[in-house]
Amino acid sequence: MTRSTAHAQAGFTLVELMVALAIGVFMIGAVISVYIAQSQTYKGSNSQAAVQTAENAIAAMIVPAVRGAGFAGCGTVAGAVSNLVAGGPPPLGNLGAGATMVQGYDYTGTAGAGSALTITADNPANDTNAAHWSPTLDATLAGQVLPGSDVLVVLGPVPGGLPTGVTAVTSGSDSVTVASTGAFPASGQIAAVSDCLKTSIFQVTSTTATTLKHLVGAAPLTNASTLLSVNYPVGAQVVPMQQTAFFVGHGPAGQSTLMRATLDGTNGASWNAPVEALVPGVETMQVLYGIGTGGVTTQYVAASAVTDWSAVYSVRLAFLIEGQTGANQGGLATAPVLLGTTVTPPADSVLRHAYEITISLRNATP
Repeated sequence: MTRSTAHAQAGFTLVELMVALAIGVFMIGAVISVYIAQSQTYKGSNSQAAVQTAENAIAAMIVPAVRGAGFAGCGTVAGAVSNLVAGGPPPLGNLGAGATMVQGYDYTGTAGAGSALTITADNPANDTNAAHWSPTLDATLAGQVLPGSDVLVVLGPVPGGLPTGVTAVTSGSDSVTVASTGAFPASGQIAAVSDCLKTSIFQVTSTTATTLKHLVGAAPLTNASTLLSVNYPVGAQVVPMQQTAFFVGHGPAGQSTLMRATLDGTNGASWNAPVEALVPGVETMQVLYGIGTGGVTTQYVAASAVTDWSAVYSVRLAFLIEGQTGANQGGLATAPVLLGTTVTPPADSVLRHAYEITISLRNATP
């Protein structure tokens, strides 16, 4: 009886414990492997969705502004007569030297085929040296743009600013009467008036009811004369104008971000503050310009190679967009190439995707 009871109370043998432990470790490992795989898949799916969302946002923000560049009511900026004192940021500030609807700045070393850009850290500080761009970056944008990012500036109508008809014009007058002042502020707004044959750009110095004054001023972007250089008939159109700059800057939430700056004259010859953060997770932007003759694009070149901005008929942009951390454990197999520029991102586990769009300037064709 005693021997039988002792046998019944015996525990597992060492071999049985080792087998059980091995099976347990295997099961735990299998569960962890499944969890990691599912987590990786989840992060990858989220990253792909985030990248797609960023691409859609970029297109929604940039395409209308670029495609509508140069629109000035019934006419276009091309060939417009400027009443503004020259000296402000281009293209708006140099209209007196030849009206253009686009201006670009190429970061040193990123001029297309054969060039290279290394991003050493996520969301680095902005570059304060305007000489690092060609042409030299407008001084008021220095310190706003990440190193490596190109800058694109377009001149066109204020978003949502519809043309309004001219109802009364007095020859030699310092004002224009329109059907509605619409979105015009009390003073400072840049505007264009056009009758489809000719266009003038001026600054609205004040509004009274539906009368827009354009008095003389001394600082850049104010009027050189109280009178427009040409007269306009009843039925001409007036539209509020602004120039818009797109670039990648240091982001407020730990990610480099696609930014937008606007200049409409209400802040003098300076960009309006603050600069707007549009799309987070954009690491760099590269731009090439389609140039040619007679409205036909024959080649794409960097801003540093453009000698006549009025001969730019289209714009090609490329962006490097980052997804979620941990979604790309193996890292990038090859460095992405953005419009000929090979980009080396930080060595991390962030999923990245290159996004490219080409936009025609519909108002650039003759």
